[in-house]
Amino acid sequence: MKSKVLKYGLEFLVVFSGILLSFVIDNRIKVNERIANKDLLLNQLEIALNEDRIQLEVVKSSLDNCLASIDSLLENHSKRNLNTKSVASHFSNVSARMSISFFPQKSIYNQLINSNAFELIENEELKKGLTDYYEHLNERNNSINIKLDEFNQEFDYYFIPHINYVTSLNQLNNSIDLSSNISNYAIYEGFYENASLGYLTNAQKRIVFYQELLKKYDQALLKITSEL
Repeated sequence: MKSKVLKYGLEFLVVFSGILLSFVIDNRIKVNERIANKDLLLNQLEIALNEDRIQLEVVKSSLDNCLASIDSLLENHSKRNLNTKSVASHFSNVSARMSISFFPQKSIYNQLINSNAFELIENEELKKGLTDYYEHLNERNNSINIKLDEFNQEFDYYFIPHINYVTSLNQLNNSIDLSSNISNYAIYEGFYENASLGYLTNAQKRIVFYQELLKKYDQALLKITSEL
């Protein structure tokens, strides 16, 4: 009787050990697959971040260009030179570029989150940098962009009665070149009312505020890439 119990006990232990070992191996395989997927996504993320940096530089350059045009318009405001074609060109430039925005590519980050690969990242500084870049700064970016778009629309509506011009836009690889050419223009006295000065200085202030946010994006990108 004891021998049978011992025999069955040993058989049970063998079967149980085999099942337990299979679970351990299966779990290890799944963990390794998740780690491999995490590493793959981080490599893809690095490529996306490099593309983001290029886009960020384009946006920063466009906003610098826009501010230069606002400075020119503010300088012209005191001279009231209605026959200056550059006024129409600079105004068109401000209207087109004022609300140009930077939007990071978020698809790879979303895959990290949705696949639970994010939790496998051991570098806490990297995780914090990614959260700041894709979550916190993104919330501020969305809020600022909504206000910029609304102000840009109000800006255009205000100036429509005071300045008219015809532009020719250049097509570039399925996109539009913001540097439009002015072929005809008319500037009226209302362009130099005090309210116009207010709109121009307000546009200047909003762009500068947005540039401060872009500096934070720059810092976040630098932090992330240094940790990858």
